[in-house]
Amino acid sequence: MVGLLILKQLRNLSDERVVKEWTENPYYQYFCGEVYFRWEFPCDPTDLVYFRRRIGKEGVKKILEVSIKLHGKKAREKEVLIDTTVQEKNITFPTDTNTKR
Repeated sequence: MVGLLILKQLRNLSDERVVKEWTENPYYQYFCGEVYFRWEFPCDPTDLVYFRRRIGKEGVKKILEVSIKLHGKKAREKEVLIDTTVQEKNITFPTDTNTKR
């Protein structure tokens, strides 16, 4: 469970997505301590919610500290770049004639 939570933090994934990717990625399984590749889910995604509640804020904080150490200096950047590019949508007005529909 701790390995899944660390992967969730490192990859910025949802509970459902980290469990699904765990079944598809042997590196995730090895990171979580598996010796052999498994095709079945390690747990139900809702189990991660219950686990976080059980370990509390202090447990989640410790896991976050470990994930920051694993991520290295990239987790301690002084500035964050955000792409705010907006792409226009292809919206036509009812008065426009468009024969490609």
